[in-house]
Amino acid sequence: MSLITGNSLESKLLETIILGRAKIPDDPDPGNYVVVDVAQFSTTVPELFANGAEYIYITEERGNEPAFKAEHPDAKIGGSSGPDYRGEEGYDFFNSPSFVQNIDVAGRPTAMTSTNGGNAVTDLRLAGGDDIDILVGGLTNGKAVANYLADSDRETYFVAAGSKGKPSPEDLVGALYIARQLHGKPLTPEQREIYREVVQFGKGPKYEEKPQIKRTDLYEYTLAFNSRDIVPKLEGQRLYDVSGESET
Repeated sequence: MSLITGNSLESKLLETIILGRAKIPDDPDPGNYVVVDVAQFSTTVPELFANGAEYIYITEERGNEPAFKAEHPDAKIGGSSGPDYRGEEGYDFFNSPSFVQNIDVAGRPTAMTSTNGGNAVTDLRLAGGDDIDILVGGLTNGKAVANYLADSDRETYFVAAGSKGKPSPEDLVGALYIARQLHGKPLTPEQREIYREVVQFGKGPKYEEKPQIKRTDLYEYTLAFNSRDIVPKLEGQRLYDVSGESET
């Protein structure tokens, strides 16, 4: 089935949404790239900034975080979820928007990566170098990211990170949500409810047999549309919140 459409917005979205981390080009075109990993990286990152983190250092590999902490003793570092989603020994937090609420990150550097979103950030950085700008967006900060990019004269691409390199419904929903905001076609309340249901029914049943924290992350944080005015943007290997600044 052809995806060619006469609708200009749909055509733009088809051209600018990258379906899965594995589809990131080896030599990406210059422009802005928004990494979307709705559950959980794109939701945890804004929460770390909302709780005062100075910056988030994205490690190239899971396991590099303790070395970062050795160089930055005041840092808080994130690892895997560990047994029963209580975190990994030797780490301060893991990739969970609710778990980081109890971590004292105010004014501190942090370091983490993740299997999908964090690694997509690294893939883009290594492939695109100085020709691209990398941001992190999800449902909680999608409007803020779109507003930040609204005045940019560069093309904006969206990486729906997916899982194991392949597309996932919730990340495609997140990418479409931010893209429609950016292109002046925000969702109607009815459309937003449909998007919410796609994420809820796409992820919720998978979490029923898992610890409560997974359901808390999904229902209380991931689906809290526009609850954060945070714009995470990569400088070097560090994400900074650039909300309040102008895109240049």
